[in-house]
Amino acid sequence: MAQKTSSSGKISSNSEPDKEIDGLFDYGSITERDKSVVNEIIEFIRTRPGVPGEMLIEELKLKFQIVEIPMMKMEGTVWHALTKDERIGQSVQGFRQTTDKDGKQIRIPHIGFSADLDYLEEMVQRLATKIIAVTSNKEQEKKDK
Repeated sequence: MAQKTSSSGKISSNSEPDKEIDGLFDYGSITERDKSVVNEIIEFIRTRPGVPGEMLIEELKLKFQIVEIPMMKMEGTVWHALTKDERIGQSVQGFRQTTDKDGKQIRIPHIGFSADLDYLEEMVQRLATKIIAVTSNKEQEKKDK
Protein backbone atom coordinates (compact mmCIF):
# COMPACT_ATOMS: atom_id res chain seq x y z
CA MET A 1 0.00 0.00 0.00
CA ALA A 2 1.41 3.38 -0.99
CA GLN A 3 1.74 6.18 1.51
CA LYS A 4 -0.83 8.95 1.09
CA THR A 5 0.07 12.42 -0.09
CA SER A 6 -1.50 15.72 0.90
CA SER A 7 -3.11 18.23 -1.45
CA SER A 8 0.26 20.02 -1.66
CA GLY A 9 1.96 16.83 -2.88
CA LYS A 10 3.89 16.14 0.35
CA ILE A 11 3.76 12.76 2.08
CA SER A 12 1.19 12.62 4.88
CA SER A 13 2.18 11.37 8.31
CA ASN A 14 1.20 7.79 9.18
CA SER A 15 0.28 8.68 12.76
CA GLU A 16 -1.10 12.19 12.19
CA PRO A 17 -2.60 12.15 8.66
CA ASP A 18 -3.44 15.86 8.80
CA LYS A 19 0.29 16.67 9.15
CA GLU A 20 2.83 16.56 6.34
CA ILE A 21 6.35 15.17 6.29
CA ASP A 22 8.96 17.86 5.61
CA GLY A 23 11.54 16.22 3.37
CA LEU A 24 15.26 16.78 3.52
CA PHE A 25 16.76 19.56 1.39
CA ASP A 26 16.60 18.73 -2.33
CA TYR A 27 20.05 19.47 -3.73
CA GLY A 28 18.68 18.72 -7.20
CA SER A 29 16.57 21.88 -7.31
CA ILE A 30 18.79 24.65 -5.94
CA THR A 31 17.50 28.14 -6.70
CA GLU A 32 19.40 31.39 -7.15
CA ARG A 33 17.96 32.47 -3.78
CA ASP A 34 19.44 29.33 -2.17
CA LYS A 35 22.83 30.15 -3.70
CA SER A 36 22.58 33.72 -2.43
CA VAL A 37 21.93 32.56 1.12
CA VAL A 38 24.82 30.09 1.00
CA ASN A 39 27.14 32.79 -0.35
CA GLU A 40 26.05 35.05 2.53
CA ILE A 41 26.98 32.31 5.02
CA ILE A 42 30.31 31.60 3.29
CA GLU A 43 31.21 35.29 3.45
CA PHE A 44 30.12 35.43 7.10
CA ILE A 45 32.46 32.53 7.96
CA ARG A 46 35.29 33.90 5.80
CA THR A 47 35.29 37.22 7.71
CA ARG A 48 35.70 35.45 11.07
CA PRO A 49 38.86 33.35 10.79
CA GLY A 50 39.70 31.43 13.93
CA VAL A 51 36.23 31.81 15.48
CA PRO A 52 35.07 28.44 16.88
CA GLY A 53 32.36 26.67 14.90
CA GLU A 54 29.89 26.62 17.79
CA MET A 55 30.14 30.39 18.13
CA LEU A 56 29.59 30.85 14.39
CA ILE A 57 26.54 28.58 14.55
CA GLU A 58 24.99 30.61 17.37
CA GLU A 59 25.63 33.89 15.50
CA LEU A 60 24.07 32.48 12.32
CA LYS A 61 21.03 31.22 14.22
CA LEU A 62 20.51 34.73 15.61
CA LYS A 63 21.15 36.43 12.27
CA PHE A 64 18.73 34.16 10.37
CA GLN A 65 16.20 33.93 13.22
CA ILE A 66 16.48 30.15 13.45
CA VAL A 67 14.96 28.28 16.37
CA GLU A 68 16.22 24.73 16.75
CA ILE A 69 13.54 22.16 17.42
CA PRO A 70 14.92 18.87 18.77
CA MET A 71 14.64 15.69 16.71
CA MET A 72 13.25 12.60 18.48
CA LYS A 73 16.09 10.14 19.10
CA MET A 74 15.72 6.60 17.76
CA GLU A 75 17.71 5.21 20.68
CA GLY A 76 15.35 4.23 23.47
CA THR A 77 12.42 3.51 21.14
CA VAL A 78 10.81 0.10 20.72
CA TRP A 79 11.68 0.28 17.00
CA HIS A 80 15.38 0.72 17.81
CA ALA A 81 15.33 -2.02 20.44
CA LEU A 82 13.76 -4.48 18.01
CA THR A 83 15.80 -3.57 14.91
CA LYS A 84 19.22 -2.41 16.16
CA ASP A 85 20.84 -5.78 15.43
CA GLU A 86 19.14 -6.28 12.07
CA ARG A 87 20.92 -5.77 8.75
CA ILE A 88 18.46 -3.30 7.27
CA GLY A 89 19.25 0.00 5.66
CA GLN A 90 17.66 2.90 7.52
CA SER A 91 17.66 6.56 6.54
CA VAL A 92 15.89 9.65 7.79
CA GLN A 93 13.89 11.01 4.86
CA GLY A 94 12.34 13.98 6.60
CA PHE A 95 10.33 14.76 9.70
CA ARG A 96 6.92 15.66 11.12
CA GLN A 97 6.79 18.56 13.52
CA THR A 98 4.43 18.18 16.46
CA THR A 99 4.29 18.73 20.21
CA ASP A 100 5.34 16.24 22.87
CA LYS A 101 3.38 15.29 26.00
CA ASP A 102 4.81 18.37 27.78
CA GLY A 103 3.62 20.71 25.02
CA LYS A 104 7.14 21.32 23.63
CA GLN A 105 7.78 21.24 19.90
CA ILE A 106 9.58 18.17 18.57
CA ARG A 107 10.44 16.75 15.19
CA ILE A 108 9.57 13.10 14.62
CA PRO A 109 11.86 11.53 12.01
CA HIS A 110 10.27 9.88 8.96
CA ILE A 111 12.40 6.78 8.49
CA GLY A 112 12.74 4.68 5.38
CA PHE A 113 14.20 1.21 5.63
CA SER A 114 15.16 -1.34 3.06
CA ALA A 115 16.27 -4.92 2.71
CA ASP A 116 15.70 -7.87 0.41
CA LEU A 117 12.26 -9.37 0.83
CA ASP A 118 13.59 -12.77 1.94
CA TYR A 119 15.60 -11.06 4.68
CA LEU A 120 12.55 -9.02 5.73
CA GLU A 121 10.52 -12.24 5.96
CA GLU A 122 13.08 -13.69 8.36
CA MET A 123 13.33 -10.42 10.29
CA VAL A 124 9.57 -10.27 10.82
CA GLN A 125 9.68 -13.82 12.18
CA ARG A 126 12.41 -12.79 14.63
CA LEU A 127 10.41 -9.70 15.65
CA ALA A 128 7.30 -11.80 16.22
CA THR A 129 9.31 -14.18 18.42
CA LYS A 130 10.73 -11.27 20.45
CA ILE A 131 7.28 -9.71 20.89
CA ILE A 132 5.76 -13.01 22.02
CA ALA A 133 8.59 -13.47 24.53
CA VAL A 134 8.16 -9.96 25.96
CA THR A 135 4.38 -10.39 26.18
CA SER A 136 4.75 -13.78 27.88
CA ASN A 137 7.22 -12.35 30.41
CA LYS A 138 4.85 -9.49 31.27
CA GLU A 139 1.93 -11.91 31.70
CA GLN A 140 4.06 -14.13 33.97
CA GLU A 141 5.11 -11.09 36.05
CA LYS A 142 1.42 -10.19 36.55
CA LYS A 143 0.64 -13.74 37.70
CA ASP A 144 3.59 -13.70 40.12
CA LYS A 145 2.30 -10.55 41.87
